[in-house]
Amino acid sequence: MDLLTQVETLNKIGIALTSETDPEKLMGLIVQKARELTNADGGSLYLKENDILHFYVTQNDTLSHRRNFKGGFKHHEIPLSEESIAGFVAVTREILNIEDAYNLPATVPCRFNFDFDHENTYRTRSLIAAPMKASDGKIVGVLQLINALDNKGDVVVFPKAVEPLLNSLASQAAVAIRNARLISDIKNLFKSLIQYSASAIDARSPHTAGHSRRVAAYSGAVAIAINDAVTDRFFNVTFTSEQLEELHYSAWLHDIGKIGVPEHILDKSSKLSDDKLSAIKARFELIKALETHRLHEGLQVRGNSDNETLATSNRSVYKGLQDKFDFVCHVNTSNFLSDEDLNILEGIASCNYTTLEGETRPYLAKEEFHALSVIRGNLTEEEYKKIQSHADHTLRIIENIPFPEYLEKVPFFAASHHEMLDGTGYPNGISGEALPLQSRILAVVDIYDALTASDRPYRRTMPIDKALNILKEEAEKGRLDKEIVELFIEKELYNV
Repeated sequence: MDLLTQVETLNKIGIALTSETDPEKLMGLIVQKARELTNADGGSLYLKENDILHFYVTQNDTLSHRRNFKGGFKHHEIPLSEESIAGFVAVTREILNIEDAYNLPATVPCRFNFDFDHENTYRTRSLIAAPMKASDGKIVGVLQLINALDNKGDVVVFPKAVEPLLNSLASQAAVAIRNARLISDIKNLFKSLIQYSASAIDARSPHTAGHSRRVAAYSGAVAIAINDAVTDRFFNVTFTSEQLEELHYSAWLHDIGKIGVPEHILDKSSKLSDDKLSAIKARFELIKALETHRLHEGLQVRGNSDNETLATSNRSVYKGLQDKFDFVCHVNTSNFLSDEDLNILEGIASCNYTTLEGETRPYLAKEEFHALSVIRGNLTEEEYKKIQSHADHTLRIIENIPFPEYLEKVPFFAASHHEMLDGTGYPNGISGEALPLQSRILAVVDIYDALTASDRPYRRTMPIDKALNILKEEAEKGRLDKEIVELFIEKELYNV
């Protein structure tokens, strides 16, 4: 190989290494390119961490072509010392080129480990090991190649001329590994920040703790199941690793907008807060006292001060008022208000009392009646809109995150988890083909977890079979994607 060819080869290898950012794939690529450069039958890669060399990758053409070969490349650690070949190279920081691994020169203090050869009926002869030195001179690891092959496939010694090439490649590999590790560390940091942020927002309410984590797990399981599906609908659908990551982040972030929703609404378990109900109770006690005072005055005006008559009248008034307050308490915790209940509530709200100052006031204030008269659930229309606004908040928050291009749809997917196929969802009423598969997946699993999670403030935990039936019903109505619901149920993906 002439000088120009060597330079071109190393440039191509450098480009290939810098374009791969996945640490696991990168290490395999390094060994592969080093073997191609030196025509080696096998190769291994060790990474240095503190005073330990970690054995990560091994490739061997001879063994991989054996039918009965079951693999024998197990991760292990060796100390950073001159006892082993890799350790010796890491410590001395010099390349080591050996003609026969079974007969090491006396000048080399390390020894060859025969275990791998014995276990796999293999014979290591020529061996070359190069330190992977970064630009700052620090050792990142060791690249080790075995059994150089000539054009006939016979094992020969690694030529002296290949040493500078391998040194150069090892240095490129060290830089690439450092960069890949840095990118991996940044990704892990970013992932942790997202997960902890979402978990903190979920934890604002004991009823939603763990929700985002479960939605992420369910959605990932559905996407992987779609990749494995052989049905007509999903036969040609495949989520790439980057798309899976995009869906994962979308799931974790889908409810981050709830940070903009007041806690008293998120955690609302009744139509009125305890403070407001206490205020109504105090008002009814006041009304009782006022009625007793007026009854007493009325008897005196008529010249009748019979205590028994006063007591009988008081009991009647007290019972009527207590019945009204008890009904208010009943309505306050009811998830459904019948027409009859609404009529009774309207009757109570129409009642007035007169203060000692002569002011006329209602038994129930307008805002109290408005809250109590909610037919289903415990949220007023205004409060429900505030809950729905979390989807808009989600979009506005995470669209400001500088996602890389392959994650650019995370804000949209995350904010569209309440969109329905028939256009009845929110915030934008997206329907049909305009609603991506990722958004449909999130809609299904979000509803499932909301139904089956530990007691929500507005209802008890729902049994799994009942929740699955609700998903089926919503799919039949055309609100949820029927095929996704069927896959979720058929593969029991709710058990992840």
